Amino acid sequence: MRVLDITSAFSNSCGGIKRYYREKAKALPRLGVECHFAVPGEERSSEAFGEGTLHRLPGPPMPGNDAYRLFGLRAGIGELIHRLQPDVIEVASHYALPDIVLRAARRAPKRPRVVGYFHSHPRQVVENITHGHSSRSTGDALAEVVWSFFRLQHSRYDATLVASPTLGHELSDRGFPRVREVGLGVDVEVFSPAGPTPRSAPPTICYSGRFTVDKELPVLLAAFDRVHAATGARLLLVGDGPMRPQLEAFALGRPAVTVGPYLDSPAGVAGVLASSDVVVVSSRSETFSLSTAEAIACGALVVGPTEGAVADLIRFTGAGRCFRAGDADSLGDALIAALSADASARSAQGVEGRARLVERYTWSAVMQRLVDVYRDALAAPVLPGR
Repeated sequence: MRVLDITSAFSNSCGGIKRYYREKAKALPRLGVECHFAVPGEERSSEAFGEGTLHRLPGPPMPGNDAYRLFGLRAGIGELIHRLQPDVIEVASHYALPDIVLRAARRAPKRPRVVGYFHSHPRQVVENITHGHSSRSTGDALAEVVWSFFRLQHSRYDATLVASPTLGHELSDRGFPRVREVGLGVDVEVFSPAGPTPRSAPPTICYSGRFTVDKELPVLLAAFDRVHAATGARLLLVGDGPMRPQLEAFALGRPAVTVGPYLDSPAGVAGVLASSDVVVVSSRSETFSLSTAEAIACGALVVGPTEGAVADLIRFTGAGRCFRAGDADSLGDALIAALSADASARSAQGVEGRARLVERYTWSAVMQRLVDVYRDALAAPVLPGR
């Protein structure tokens, strides 16, 4: 089986899609799948990517976030599909890319099945468009428009892949057809507890991920001073993105706050997570949250919002606490409670959480579920109009 993944949400510096593609390129060839990945780049090129091939197609930087690029008008997606003749195409974009891919697929010598990964929530889209400045009613109205458009795009796929039970139920309730939960995974060998090395004192609160508006980092910043006064905790922010200047400004005059660099190495990220007492994931719009799963695999406790996929992982593993989404006081209370708990109890909670996570969210288990979806799509009749 030959599979071609196509996305414009691939960054050289960070992001869950890059991690997902890395793991696919490692695991799927062992299951008999030849992997190809098409992403925008400065110029046309092909390079080895794990045990797969990464094809860069020319396109401009994304306005407002130069960590990402868009496919150019003459990127050559259709030509790549024609040349590779994939059995399955997996699309990770909701906008113009599905139309381009589906049109090219209809013209291909071998008619591929097309599946879509639902990787960004409409709330994220609205936050990034409005920069968090819209009213609640305006934001909700805009999100409904986005939902309608996404449903139209995904209605033409042979399957829509989701990473969490909550998101799967939400899509099904909103009329999305052929929804399949496959999850995302963790390399549990790399992301593992730190061992007998004692955690530093004062305790460490960590955020690891993209510095973007949709991550709701201002909620964490608003909560931190009270948490620091109550517990002496320090805050470590690791990642990259357009909010870095705002985070660095917050750190000025606060010796307990450190804004670290983006860590490209999974082992480097694992080291930071394993040495943290609590990991915060403040966004309610996560469609899975690799940061949450990786932190739990490292034995850390996670504090996350009651809404979205982060809560799914916390409830499934028992490794953390939830706060009211968007509420800095509630987040502060949850952090203080987590850090005030007995250290041995926190450690035991982390051990149990990791054990529960490993039951379902290893990459090998996720990739087997993914291949099952591909095979089911290939065995099903071609959709009308395709």
